[in-house]
Amino acid sequence: MDSSKILIENIKEEIPHILITKFDAFAIKDLATVLSINIAEFSQKRGVGKTVINKLTEFQERVQNDLAYFSDLQIQNTKTHFLPINERIISTSNFLESASEVITDYLNLLPKVEHRGIINHLYGLNNTDKFSMDDLSNYYPLTSERIRQLRLFLLVEIRKIFNGEFNIELKCQIRQSLAEKFSEIQKSLFSKRVFTFEEIIETFTDKYFCENAIENKEIIDLLIDVFGFSKCGKIESNFTKADIIVVDEDNRKNFLKAADITLRHLKKRIVPLNEMQTVIEIKKSNKSLQNTQIIDALNILPEIVILDSEEQTFYQAKFEYLSNAADRAYRVLLEKGDVMYIDDIVSEINHRLAHTGTSKIYDRHSLAIANDKRFVAMTKTGFWTLKEWNKNIVKLEDLIKNALHKLNKPSTHEEIYQLISTERLNIKEQSIRAITGRDCLKVVGNKWILPEWKQKYSDLAFLKRKKRINSTEPEHRTEQRAQVIKYLDKKKDKKELASKIVKDLKLLDKRFSKVSFYKLFEQEEYFIKDDSTKLTIILRSQDSNIKISVDQYNWKEVSKKLERDITAAFNDLTSPDYSQSLTESIQLFYEFILKETSEKEFQGLPERILGNMKKYYFDSTDSIDLLNFLKQFLTSTDPLLKKILWFVNQNDYIWIKTHKKGLGDIIEKLNKLDPTKERFKSEKMARSFKFGKQVQWVYYYRNNDTHGANDWTVAELTKTISNCFILYVFSCAEYYYELKSKLT
Repeated sequence: MDSSKILIENIKEEIPHILITKFDAFAIKDLATVLSINIAEFSQKRGVGKTVINKLTEFQERVQNDLAYFSDLQIQNTKTHFLPINERIISTSNFLESASEVITDYLNLLPKVEHRGIINHLYGLNNTDKFSMDDLSNYYPLTSERIRQLRLFLLVEIRKIFNGEFNIELKCQIRQSLAEKFSEIQKSLFSKRVFTFEEIIETFTDKYFCENAIENKEIIDLLIDVFGFSKCGKIESNFTKADIIVVDEDNRKNFLKAADITLRHLKKRIVPLNEMQTVIEIKKSNKSLQNTQIIDALNILPEIVILDSEEQTFYQAKFEYLSNAADRAYRVLLEKGDVMYIDDIVSEINHRLAHTGTSKIYDRHSLAIANDKRFVAMTKTGFWTLKEWNKNIVKLEDLIKNALHKLNKPSTHEEIYQLISTERLNIKEQSIRAITGRDCLKVVGNKWILPEWKQKYSDLAFLKRKKRINSTEPEHRTEQRAQVIKYLDKKKDKKELASKIVKDLKLLDKRFSKVSFYKLFEQEEYFIKDDSTKLTIILRSQDSNIKISVDQYNWKEVSKKLERDITAAFNDLTSPDYSQSLTESIQLFYEFILKETSEKEFQGLPERILGNMKKYYFDSTDSIDLLNFLKQFLTSTDPLLKKILWFVNQNDYIWIKTHKKGLGDIIEKLNKLDPTKERFKSEKMARSFKFGKQVQWVYYYRNNDTHGANDWTVAELTKTISNCFILYVFSCAEYYYELKSKLT
């Protein structure tokens, strides 16, 4: 290359700084001019000293001897780098792979290692570890704020590269075909207004043939910032599992509000809505929202399913995201379009949830549709319908009356059933028999008539139904009698006015009616009636030949059910062997609970544990009852174990009481329950100890808010209650002989 074409500005790194200053001062632009300088004349110029002359002489000799070197240096320094540097990548790779190469080549051209590291590590590019800005500020000599500024600066520079601009400093430019593809993708995404990260992956995969888009999440994450889009944080978008990206930052806040409201509205409505219905219903209470914001939310949120029909599109919340079991039952019935048996509804709900990876399992009790006004039971058939369907929901009593009116004659059960079953499918004959026997009159020939027909068919012999004798007394009646005996036993002369007894004891239980008290007073083996003035009830003397048996907690029956429930746990291979039988341990537990002490905190323990055990086994009807019992049994664990500690080591008990320690410390003091002090802390550790799983389970739920159990199934509630019972009996079994000696 001719020396006149080699410019000083392109080879500055090879020229001493002092010469560059003089070349600029005297307008020397190329090497030909440098070689033509007369040393003697140049030395006479102002400001040119001996050092300059020596450096100039050396440089002239170097240029004369190796002009080709400076020619190559100029070519190297003036060469434009087209990105990606390896042009073949464009023809053999998809857009994401090519974009990754462009960014890597650009970063390699950056002179500062910190700048390369900031982009690489903030996005995890090129298989590097991903760090936050705060993390990088601990590695590089930069503050997190400066790193933030550099990140924004570098993103702008990368955006310019992808837009086809020439970088003068680095002398690089993206290849034209990639710049055009980048522009096309950018325009396509800008038109969407808002989308999710999963949606952009699908776009690259389906539209731009990037089959490995899922493997290039890091480069997509960077491109989103290069495009200038706004990513929504997890906290502000906590109503959805999607990573939301908004094209316009100014639209971000309003869209998130619209998306949250839209999803909550569809969950509440349950039924499918079309686009127009959804917009109108939401804007009735949210006028500030825009139609486009609501529509965008409908189309991008993964919690919403899109139902396409021939005429229009509908939207509804996905089944697994409905708020509760009753809403899911409503959806199942609605889609079925007909009445369903309760167990079939449960089965369908569990089937759908299983396919979504949801671990929740329902049973017929946890659906909670009985008190929901949207549902109507088809009398006693076990089938349910929706109230809005206006199905035949006439009471069974009225159906029977209508059937007899239609038959207009004394009719058998079979005739009544045959007529009703044509109107009410799935009705059980047994239900009809029960109601007919209760509300109608029986005549000869096993036929039935309405009560108002008694005069009309007076010639028929009326059959008097045999009164069913109940050989077993209800549990609450036994308790009622026990309360009356206890009440009279404290009275002077062991007697009181009947009206006063009823007034004082009626409020103890809603089942203690006035009539039931007067029926109890008829039991001569327990009471004597004195009606000489006002009716007075006298407690029959204990000296009587008749033995008064009062079992307030019905322990005889309760203990049988308790032993049945916990036998399997005590027969487990990991369970300890005791010299006493399980029956003996259970009886000791009962006697121990009843044993009175001087400590006030133990006074209510019999009612809290034994009383609730009795109600649990004989009176509980649904999951709400079970949840109430669960809370009682869990919170009774502390005082029960404290009472054991009081019997076996009063010094430790005083320390626990004085320092107000909790369940964990109580268990640690009872070293027979947990000699390693690890049983109740970890489920994994607990498995290796006798009854470890039960102790850990009770400890965990005792120390957590039991309101979380509101959605538990009956099986889950029962399991936790059984674990409480196992812990009770296990604790007494471990200290059997210590407690036995104190009780005798």
